[in-house]
Amino acid sequence: MELCETSKDYELLTQKIYKAILESEGVENIAVQHDVKIQGKSGVEHQIDVFWEYRYAGVSHKVLIECKYYSKPVSLIHARNMLGILNDIPNSQGLIVTTQGFQSGVVDFCSHYEINLKRIRPPQGSDWDDCIQIVNVNGEIYQNQYLDIKIVFDGKDNDTKAYFDNNSELSFNAYDSSISESGNVSFIGKWLDSKIVTNLDELNTPKTEILEPKQAYVVLPTEERLKIRSVTVLWELSKQELSISVDAMDFVHAVLEDFNTGDIEYTLQKEHNN
Repeated sequence: MELCETSKDYELLTQKIYKAILESEGVENIAVQHDVKIQGKSGVEHQIDVFWEYRYAGVSHKVLIECKYYSKPVSLIHARNMLGILNDIPNSQGLIVTTQGFQSGVVDFCSHYEINLKRIRPPQGSDWDDCIQIVNVNGEIYQNQYLDIKIVFDGKDNDTKAYFDNNSELSFNAYDSSISESGNVSFIGKWLDSKIVTNLDELNTPKTEILEPKQAYVVLPTEERLKIRSVTVLWELSKQELSISVDAMDFVHAVLEDFNTGDIEYTLQKEHNN
């Protein structure tokens, strides 16, 4: 499972995760920037993959994040480079993020100099150890199927009569119509559901029912309302077998893990299009 396509994507993912963490914890973000140059006290500019500045308990914190989208463990030279940058940019903290891990000596070196080591990786099955990862749901859904709908309008209603006096034809799809009753507007299927009483003993048996509401109107796309005298509907109750399997892994895009402890600090949810 690929987490990103490029190193730049990985840097942007890191930025997104840390911004989300601060927002969820109510911490005041001053800046969460990608690919910035910061001048050190030496006068040299340093390129920082993600620069994160926030205020917590009235104190400003600066974090310099180096992102290593590697297929192998990060070597000690990158930790030494980070230490050099931290020495040149006062009052800052260092953090190295990677996908795999770190070579021997990097952990001790970074622990001594208080450089945080993190992994941002795809989710894996072990993340749900002692938790439910997959849920299978089996059941049945009963719902009314409306096979034919005929609407007769009330010609005694002044507004309805006026509409037909001015319009020789009325072209609309009853199945796509909205019904207004007692100030509530709903799709016709939902409206019919509230009127028709179902009986499981009559499953898959077509029935005809005539409804005569007192104050119900078809709402046209023009917002004009036509009063209903009666609705004749042919319907039947149907049953559909339901089988759904939900895997929690399908909802997680990335996991932020502390490399030293293995603790999961944040899970970034996938963005699903509706």
